[in-house]
Amino acid sequence: MNRSGQENRSVRNTKRRLREGLLQLMEEKPINEISVKELTDLVDVNRGTFYFHYQDIYDLLRAMEDEFFAQFDRTLTERKPFSDPGTDPGAGTAVSPYLHAIFSFLDENRSFCRIMLSPHGDMQFVDRVKTRVDNQCRYFWQILAPGADELRYGMYNAFIINGCIGLIQEWVNDRRDLTVESISELTATLILASVGPCIS
Repeated sequence: MNRSGQENRSVRNTKRRLREGLLQLMEEKPINEISVKELTDLVDVNRGTFYFHYQDIYDLLRAMEDEFFAQFDRTLTERKPFSDPGTDPGAGTAVSPYLHAIFSFLDENRSFCRIMLSPHGDMQFVDRVKTRVDNQCRYFWQILAPGADELRYGMYNAFIINGCIGLIQEWVNDRRDLTVESISELTATLILASVGPCIS
């Protein structure tokens, strides 16, 4: 491996240690009580090295969230089951496999999600999750109830958003008795069952 490759590997390793260390500390306390010195001492990284990569603890957290959502958005885009929601009469049957892809991603990032959605987590992270759930609800709403009343849609969407966040929080808190398949099927059932009363 050449010098450039060694340096790149070293940088990746340093950033990984800082990110893992921050999550470890966030298990114990809110981020506003975590100092750069405490983090760098924990993971044995020089403070100067930390400031070479990040402005402060919040900058590190935002970088972690940005990386998570970049990957999450790719999952949503690549696995979205319908290119034209107005032309697929069997759309509802693909909801569960789509949710399976989403929950598989969340399972791969379970520790990160659990901490971010905990009392020591970041409300901006929760807001960003809600925005994406809202976008997906709008997408499926167009499929399952085209031309639905806007007021009913708004109430339905609020219900689904908060319900999905609650499901995710409960599931990532070590509910390993519920497999990815089980939580996907449960979520699909709850979403589809809630549509009927809203469009009747």
